[in-house]
Amino acid sequence: MGRFFVALALMLGFAVLSAPLAHAAPDTRWEIVPCAPGTKALWLPRADEFGTDLSCTTEEARSAAVQAARDSGSPTRLMSVAVAFSQQLADKSITPTSPCVLGAKGAVGEAIGTCVAA
Repeated sequence: MGRFFVALALMLGFAVLSAPLAHAAPDTRWEIVPCAPGTKALWLPRADEFGTDLSCTTEEARSAAVQAARDSGSPTRLMSVAVAFSQQLADKSITPTSPCVLGAKGAVGEAIGTCVAA
C-alpha cells in the first residue's frame, strides 16, 4: 500500500507541475454511446504501459485490473491506477450538456461519451 501512496504523490506532483488543462471549446457536445446491460463506463489502468483506457466493463473486472496493477509493484502501473481513479471521480460531474474539449472521452453517467462539434 505504501507504493500506491508514493505513486499517488508522484502523480499529483506531476499534475501540479504540468501544463494547464485544455479549455472547453465553444459549440461542443457529448456524443453518448450506452454500455451493454450489466456494464458501465469505467476508467481502467493499462496493463503494459502508463495510462488509462475508458471501457464498458463491470466493477469486478475493474477491481481485478486494479489489484493486478497493485500486485505488480510497478510504480508506473500504480500511477495508472491513481490516474484512473482521478478520471473516474472527475467524470462524475459530466452531463450530456457539459462543455468539453474536442476529442475528449469521458464516463457520462454509465455511458461512454466523446466530445464532438455541435
